[in-house]
Amino acid sequence: MQQKHKEIISLTILSAIYLISMPYHMMAVVLFSIGITIILVSFLQKLSGKRPAWNSIARIYLTVGLAINFFYILYFHLERVQGSM
Repeated sequence: MQQKHKEIISLTILSAIYLISMPYHMMAVVLFSIGITIILVSFLQKLSGKRPAWNSIARIYLTVGLAINFFYILYFHLERVQGSM
């Protein structure tokens, strides 16, 4: 039961980080995150023969979303810095 509580706490923390870091880029990134998550879940389903649990799918979605958001922000900050030179 202790492991279950740790999983819930870590999923909650990951969700909070996702929601705090993405308010401005949410609509631009969310479609890419959903698409990549669908591809990864179908790939995992083919490998294991069964669909991952909902919390695993949520973790995949949040991790993919944060990674895409990171590169999205880097791109626009680089564009802004180059535009000011």
